[in-house]
Order: sequence, then C-alpha cells, then structure tokens
Amino acid sequence: MMALVVAAAVVGSAPAGNYWRGVDASFLPQYADLKATFFAGGKPTEPLAAMANAGSNLLRLRIWVNPTDGYCGVKKSLPLARTAKKLGMKLLLDFHYSDTWADPGHQIKPKAWDTFSVDQLAGAVTQHTREVTRAFIAQGTPPAMVAVGNEVRDGMMWPEGQISKGGYANFVRFLKAGITGVHAAFAAEPSCPIMIHSDAGGDARGCKLFFGDLKKDGVAFDVIGVSYYPWWHGTLAALKENLDGLAETFAVPVMVAETAYPFTLKYADNSNNFVGEEKQLLPGYPATPEGQSAFLTEVHRIVRDVPNGRGIGVCYWAPEYVAWPTIETPYENLTLFDFDRNLLPGARALGEKKP
Repeated sequence: MMALVVAAAVVGSAPAGNYWRGVDASFLPQYADLKATFFAGGKPTEPLAAMANAGSNLLRLRIWVNPTDGYCGVKKSLPLARTAKKLGMKLLLDFHYSDTWADPGHQIKPKAWDTFSVDQLAGAVTQHTREVTRAFIAQGTPPAMVAVGNEVRDGMMWPEGQISKGGYANFVRFLKAGITGVHAAFAAEPSCPIMIHSDAGGDARGCKLFFGDLKKDGVAFDVIGVSYYPWWHGTLAALKENLDGLAETFAVPVMVAETAYPFTLKYADNSNNFVGEEKQLLPGYPATPEGQSAFLTEVHRIVRDVPNGRGIGVCYWAPEYVAWPTIETPYENLTLFDFDRNLLPGARALGEKKP
C-alpha cells in the first residue's frame, strides 16, 4: 500500500503493482517497551515481521504533536519506520494535529498551540508537517503517502477548524497548510501523494458532498481514504457504493484507510469491547477466525473492483492492540493476533497478493 512515489503518478489510477495491503501498527513501540511476546505458528516472532511475512506491504503510523508519554510522537515512530523498511514495507504517515487521538468526536489542537491565532495555527501546521516529514526522509524512510488529518469529516483542530461550528474556511486553510508542509519537506525531490481521510466509509452521499466542497475550495488531494467498521458504517454494499462513486466523481484513487473485524465475541480483559454482540456483525461473517478472514477477502475484492483501477488498497487498524498487563483494550477481539498472541489467518487474508 505504499509505493506511489510521485503525486502525479497516482492521479486517475494506481500504478501497476502498487496495491497496498497495510497495517496501522502504531502501538508497537509501547508493546516492545513492555516486552510483550507475539507468536506465529506457535513460535516467537516480532509482530511487524509476522505481518510483513503474511504479505502486508505498508505501515501506517499515526503522528501526534507532543504526546504525554512520547508514544506516537516522531521520536518513537522513527525506529519503527526503519524496521518497516528492512521488512520491505513502505510508509504512510497519518498526521493527527493533536497531542492525542483525533477522530470524528475529538479533534483537540495541541496544547502548545492552544493560544495561537488562525494564522499562527496554519503556520504551525506547515512547520510541524514539514519537520516531521523531513525527519523520516532524512533517515532514509520517506513516506510513500501522507494523510493530512485523521478522520476529518468535521474538520480538525477544534474549535477554529470545526466545520459544524464555523464552516469550511479555517479547515481548508489548515489542510492546505499541511499539504504545503509535505511538499516543502521533499524540496527538490518529487513529493508523495496526499490523502484526505474521512471516517464515513458507508456514507456515499456525505462523502461526495464533503470531498466536493474540498475540491471547490481548491484542496489538492491525490487520494481519498475512508474508514470502514461495519458496526459503525453499515453494509459492504454501502462501502462499495461509496468507493465506486468517489472514484468516478473525483477521478482519484480511493483506499480503505482503516478497517477491522472480530475473530471472537469473547473477552480477554475487563475492558468493554467495541464489538461484543451478534447484532453488530455482518450477515454471513461470523466472529470467528474464518469470518474475519472472509471479511477481509471481501473488502479487498470491493476495493480491487473499483472501476478504472482506482482502488489502491486496504489498511487494518491496530492488528497488534492485544490485551497485556498494564494495557486493557476494548479491541482485543479485533486484532490479527488471538488471545495467546498467535498470528491469525486474517493476517494472510489481509496480505494476500492478487493481480
């Protein structure tokens, strides 16, 4: 999912051979510091190596500005990018423009930027994006794609950049500032494609309006990314309708930037899970290792079938987010490792290569 090297190369369709089978494994530095153990076929393994060996070719890394514990900051993320390169994986940087999670319900601007004017915020976005991107380039792990913002359906860096409170103007300015920062980081070298990422993977009408407004406001995106979690975003048919429609309307590549599915409805810790009931499942896709694999195979099929070759990949969110002492997770039944931290067959369904 990441060898699209030049922005111009991706507009219209994906270059031959560049279909992304990705993982957002941004928790890995934390698990490494806790000395968590993972297995493949019952044998100890490094989790990222296990996923690469299963066919994943892209590492997506979320980037926070000043996280309190350092995780998801640039310093903790740089070594993981080096590991990914050794494993033959390309890199997708996912800028949150926050010190913590940015998603449709939370887009809190960094504490250090709290008193900034809109002009200062835009400048900070450009500077932060440029410096972080340069750091990855300097160590020999340039991003093959950059997402400016994470799940930005209602804007980013609230309240200034919140669409529902103040319209598109400030949000568009912040997006353009981030895009400027990416291209400035590459300097004389060809830059990489820019993704804009909405969470609304099953909302064809909403996504068409959202990306249409960005296009009218001159936001130069190269790739459209969507999140697709069935219990929040609807049916597989709705995902297909949205991806096909976006690719046709905007003539750019589309990608499922986040997805997941349960391999069980059981619990491994005391945290309440995102998915714990049969009614949250898709018909025909049980919460079993086989059901998880079948789901991923079908999502890949939908993306690969996007007209004109504009479906460019699927990225699984947090396949490593397992239960471990000091880490309680609402996600342990959605990972690509079972409760004994053995690699699940879903990892191979995610990484399967097809023409």
